[in-house]
Amino acid sequence: SSLAGAAPWWAAKRSVLNTHGAKVAWGWTSALFAAAAAVRAPARAPSATAAAALRYVLATLYWVAMARWFFGPPLFDRVFVRTGGSCLPTAPDAATMTSASVASLQACRAAGGRWAGGHDVSGHCFLLIHSALFLAEEAVAPLLAVLSDRRHTLPALTTARRAALAATLGLVGVWVFMLYATARYFHGIHELLSGTVLGVAYWAALYRSGVLGPA
Repeated sequence: SSLAGAAPWWAAKRSVLNTHGAKVAWGWTSALFAAAAAVRAPARAPSATAAAALRYVLATLYWVAMARWFFGPPLFDRVFVRTGGSCLPTAPDAATMTSASVASLQACRAAGGRWAGGHDVSGHCFLLIHSALFLAEEAVAPLLAVLSDRRHTLPALTTARRAALAATLGLVGVWVFMLYATARYFHGIHELLSGTVLGVAYWAALYRSGVLGPA
């Protein structure tokens, strides 16, 4: 169950780890994907680089549809409303929330309301797992492979690849830590479970099925 009120400073919604980490996870993920792609490019066929870029675009579109926009409110918000969720005023004397403000979390907050009821899929759980698995496939595994290849031993390039790998592993470590905070202090088990399933779904559908080739 949610223990948000008891969350320590590092797990609070306004903590630096949340506002500049988890909240913008896909931005950090995109930056490290780009860095890994750049330092790996000399040892990679152009077609493989293009395939990786396509996988990144698809991963981004998946995140956008789930959590940001899907021809209107994102899918997470649609699920919340369809399962009985509503936008309630935060003050007793506030005006009744309109149907427009109920349509999305952002619109609800902008109108001075708060989400209540409904199934609130854990967006943090979804995004952190989606990001970590994407980086594991598109940065960690490829960089480990190219660093072990003795044919590519230029010192400067090797150093850049090691730095990119270290930064990526560090970021994935932060995502795992934030996942613990989310599971410990926020959301119920069903919301965490749905966020986990959807976070794994893109990875399972694209990488385990072999669609678009190996990373």
